[in-house]
Amino acid sequence: MAMQVKEPRRGRATALAEGLVKTSDRMRRNPLTTNKTPKTGQVRFFSRFLLVTLLICLGSIVWLSQTSTLVSLGYDIAKMEKEKAQLDTDAQRLQSQIADYESLSRIEDEAKSKLGMVPASKTIYIDIPASQPASTPPASTNPNLAPTTDWWQDLVDMLPQQAKTTPTATATPGNK
Repeated sequence: MAMQVKEPRRGRATALAEGLVKTSDRMRRNPLTTNKTPKTGQVRFFSRFLLVTLLICLGSIVWLSQTSTLVSLGYDIAKMEKEKAQLDTDAQRLQSQIADYESLSRIEDEAKSKLGMVPASKTIYIDIPASQPASTPPASTNPNLAPTTDWWQDLVDMLPQQAKTTPTATATPGNK
C-alpha cells in the first residue's frame, strides 16, 4: 500500500475544484449537500415501464372479463336450448293428447259410459226448401205486453218535425 502524503488542509471548494475529492467522499462527509434527485433517463425509463405494465394489466383484465362473459353466455345458450328441446317435446305430447281426445271413437265411448247415451236406432232426414219467403215474426197477441217497435223508429219520432212553410213576401232592407 502506498502512503499518501497529506497536504496542508485547504478549503473544500478548492479541493472540489481540483477534483481531488470523489463524489462518494462528498456524500459521506456532508449528507445535506447530497444530490438525491435521480437522473432524467432513469425517470423516463421508470415511467415508461410503469405505463407499459399498466397497459398490459388493463388489457389482461379486459380480455379476462370478455372471456368470462362469453363462457357465461355459452352456458346460458346451452341451458336455453335444452329448455327449448323440453318444451318442444311437451308440445308434441300435448298435440298427441289433443288428437286422442278429438277422436270419434273416444267421444262415442265417453258418451256411452259417462253420459249413458246409446246409438240412435232410427235416422230421420228432413228436407229443407232452398228458398224460403222472407217473413216477419207475428206481433205478440198478448195485450199485457208493451207493443214492440224498432229502436230507430223511436229515434226518428223524437226528431223535431219541419213544418211546411208557405212562401210569404220577403222584407227588403228599406221596407219594414
